[in-house]
Amino acid sequence: MKHKTGSPSLSRLIRHSMNSSTLFTILVFAVIVTILLSVVIRPLAQLGAQLVAHSTMREMTSPAFPENHGIDRLEDLSPAASGFERWWKTVERQEVVNYRIPVIDGDEPLAYDEGREMPRALHTVDIVVQLGDRELYRSAYLSPEGTAEEALRERNWLYDYFNKPYLASILNDDGQEIGLITARIYPPLLVEIVGVTAVLMLLLGLVCFYVNYLLGKWLIGPLLLSLGQLRNVFRRLADGDVDELFNKGVRMDRSYSEIEEIAVEAGRIIDNTKMYMEQLKEKNEELEAQKKVLTHQATIDGLTELNNRRHFLELIGGRLGEPGLMLMLLDIDDFKRINDTYGHAGGDVILEGFASVLKESFGGKAVVGRFGGEEFAVFSTLLSEEEMRSGAERLRAAIQSAVFDLPGSRSIGVTASIGVAYAPQNVLTFEELYQQADAALYASKRTGKNRVTVFGESPFRLPG
Repeated sequence: MKHKTGSPSLSRLIRHSMNSSTLFTILVFAVIVTILLSVVIRPLAQLGAQLVAHSTMREMTSPAFPENHGIDRLEDLSPAASGFERWWKTVERQEVVNYRIPVIDGDEPLAYDEGREMPRALHTVDIVVQLGDRELYRSAYLSPEGTAEEALRERNWLYDYFNKPYLASILNDDGQEIGLITARIYPPLLVEIVGVTAVLMLLLGLVCFYVNYLLGKWLIGPLLLSLGQLRNVFRRLADGDVDELFNKGVRMDRSYSEIEEIAVEAGRIIDNTKMYMEQLKEKNEELEAQKKVLTHQATIDGLTELNNRRHFLELIGGRLGEPGLMLMLLDIDDFKRINDTYGHAGGDVILEGFASVLKESFGGKAVVGRFGGEEFAVFSTLLSEEEMRSGAERLRAAIQSAVFDLPGSRSIGVTASIGVAYAPQNVLTFEELYQQADAALYASKRTGKNRVTVFGESPFRLPG
């Protein structure tokens, strides 16, 4: 029998909870780290680029700039100008924040001759100054080939997100735009950390899933095994399959202390159940014995061991429609005189012996009962008229020839008057049969006793 419930599986719930919580934690941590890096690094880089661009622009747009660099106006600045080299070095100083990590080869650091592709700069400043259609300055670590836009173009969207340049327009005294300063500060090492962090988060998530699987197998497995064993124990108790449990008790393969305590309590339940069942079995046996006694007392005459009147009627109630039906009433002749002469003890001996003769004469073929006092009844079916007559006469003769031993070493015999109601085909009620048999019995007593009278053979009236 398979038991079904609507409750969720504990093992699935625990495993899903562990995996979900781990995955959620990893994702939240990855998102927080990414957001922090994105929120902090990019604005700082933009702010730094803005400061570098405006610092360079202030230098170029100051009133003293043309005089200091030997030109009449800013638009005249070119590599041929007398102060151009000095101006170049001034702009170059804006790149002092370009801190790089030395790459060690043996005991000597490598020279910084790898250009823009050097991968281990903490952060780098790039500046491009354009005046009119001329490019006056480009940071040393930018590619010298192509336009400024091409030189600043990044290799992927992640670098492009963090390395967005800041643009500052160069204006003359009339407010006209005569040039453009492009500056940016980007942290290549931190950008790589962002990408590596994302990959590590994914790998860490996979590792955590595997660890959860091992933990579930190691920690939760015994718990689920023990719970399954306890479930089977209680299921067998509920189904009544308790013989083996009574003999072996509750045994756990492996469990934790809490489960062991539950198993102990389950064992106590089984022991108490065994005790109660044994008591119940004993009580049932007592009740069955009492039931048999009560049934016997309610259906059997205590002296003669024949069916009493009520049980006699119950036994024949469903057979009144059978053919060849016979109801025989018997009355011991002069029984009052026997009681008066030999006492009730002698009368009881006569009644017991008389009942024995009835049972021996009919065996199990007829229903024999005591109706009260010295009156007895015999009921049978499927008899021909000849069988009915011969059987009644044999019974009368057997009673007449019987000898009953009384107390005091005395022996006497008795006779019986017999009245018979016979219905070969007709369906009669018991009351009709009884009236006919009683009338025949009365006729037997009236015509001399110790005889058999079949209803309808001699002229007599039914009593009443």
